Amino acid sequence: MNFTKIHSGTKTLLTALAFLAFQCCSPLMVKPPAPALDEESVTSLVSAFSAQEEKAKTLFFSGTLTLKEQDVENSVQILMIADATSRTGTDDRAGTGACPYGRMKIEITHPWGKTLIHILIEGQRLDILDFTEKRFYRGRLKSNRLSERIPVPLNPCLLWSLARAFPALLKHHEAASFAGNQITLLDPEGEKVQVFELYSSEPLPYRVSFCKENAVMVFSDFEDDDGILYARKVNFHGPDPKVGLAIEIDQMRFNTPLPEAVFRMEVPRDFKTVHLKDDDPEH
Repeated sequence: MNFTKIHSGTKTLLTALAFLAFQCCSPLMVKPPAPALDEESVTSLVSAFSAQEEKAKTLFFSGTLTLKEQDVENSVQILMIADATSRTGTDDRAGTGACPYGRMKIEITHPWGKTLIHILIEGQRLDILDFTEKRFYRGRLKSNRLSERIPVPLNPCLLWSLARAFPALLKHHEAASFAGNQITLLDPEGEKVQVFELYSSEPLPYRVSFCKENAVMVFSDFEDDDGILYARKVNFHGPDPKVGLAIEIDQMRFNTPLPEAVFRMEVPRDFKTVHLKDDDPEH
């Protein structure tokens, strides 16, 4: 038995323990919080985010959508097609921020190719082709029965944020910074409508809270497509903490012509059509 090695190891261990004890007795070195952004920086960043919204007129992407419910995860393939140039309705876009009202088509398929659901949103109108139930639902974004089938609050700005893979600015009265790397959008009464938490390394949105919808989106793995920024990974959590979804984009294309046919909903003959009014029960 080599007592020299044992003695040497014991000495090293005691030295390490003494160092740790000294560290525990010393005051902890806490990094001070970053200061709030100045008014000029806030204005510049909000303007930059707004400019991003204007840069993308059309888009389509393919990728994977993962729905997380309690401890269960199910992944499907998603094709997203969106056109911000075709705005419908007369929603007021005046002020310092409002998302576009256009149209988007979402096609969801099983990983092995089986078509599951098609969703068409145009302005406030929402149509759903459910290939599992063989039903065609028609209604508006305010319809409770339709919203029950989609685990995302049916707010146009939130939906466009998912489609664009970059947060749309909610309509607001003013923007301010109350903490480092953070921008808060306020309504005329001073209530929070949206909070942007930025990456510390660069001025990109990381975690965005949609306050009145009680929803949070996290953006990561950013790409720059000729000046158009988007996140390859988007995570969403809504009012129900047990339910969330994640989108991972494989391919994204911006500002390419979209044929009118891609926005058509071809209803099979054997599907039952269900017309839903706002908050009306299914009939």
